[in-house]
Amino acid sequence: MNQPVRTSPLRRLRFALVILVSQLLLIALAVAWAIHMIIIAAKGRVLFVENNPFVLWLEIIGSLLIIVFGIVVFVMQLRRLGERRRGDRRNEKGPNP
Repeated sequence: MNQPVRTSPLRRLRFALVILVSQLLLIALAVAWAIHMIIIAAKGRVLFVENNPFVLWLEIIGSLLIIVFGIVVFVMQLRRLGERRRGDRRNEKGPNP
């Protein structure tokens, strides 16, 4: 009738790896932003020019993929927050212990 949802170890491992990758991307973003700010502090401005259009489009596509990945991880985390865990007493009918 009301059986707990079982999660496989592979699903947990995959979710943990996704979270680790998302955290590494967050750290990389922070490092890139820090370098950007240091260059502004040292020179007063930042001027980046990419003359090769192929490389420029690769960078744009890579950035978009990272954004999509971040959104997917965020949605996954929201779903995990809503899942019912084993031993969770929320939404159970009956007297409270």
